[in-house]
Amino acid sequence: MARIVDLGVTQYTWVPGVAGLTTPSAPLLADLSGAPAKNISQYVVTTTDVNPDPSDTVNERAVTDTSNAVVPTVGNYHGNLVLFRDFTAGAPTANDPITVFGSGDYGWLVRRLGKPASTALAADDIVDVFLFLVDNVTKTGGTGDGYLKANITLLQQGQFYTDVAVVAGT
Repeated sequence: MARIVDLGVTQYTWVPGVAGLTTPSAPLLADLSGAPAKNISQYVVTTTDVNPDPSDTVNERAVTDTSNAVVPTVGNYHGNLVLFRDFTAGAPTANDPITVFGSGDYGWLVRRLGKPASTALAADDIVDVFLFLVDNVTKTGGTGDGYLKANITLLQQGQFYTDVAVVAGT
């Protein structure tokens, strides 16, 4: 069995706006690689956590049923980004997370696993796609412990797709 070590093989791309992806269930390469999409992988800290959660369920039976059946109803997911800050001469750059993510911003977080993070997205890449609303952005600092970081709580907005293929075209 071929195995991949989890070092440098995760790519995160942020696509601003609810309309940022034309077809979220089959994201277009043009939406993921053109402006305003941004590969944020080099800033993502390993404590970042973006994943599906267990679905809400219904467990009701008729009086004649002899066993229970649990049925998933609503899918859930969560997101929390921890990102290194990006400064030049003490001033935040255009790539700094505080510049890229604003409280109240909507956007799609697209994650690809298995290829080097520096390798551009391509048609047929398998990705996970999550629609989020950015909650309050917090900053770390003043503790003398580690790098300056931004903590970005992401609120689920009802759409996510796992293991979908990137589609060529515009």
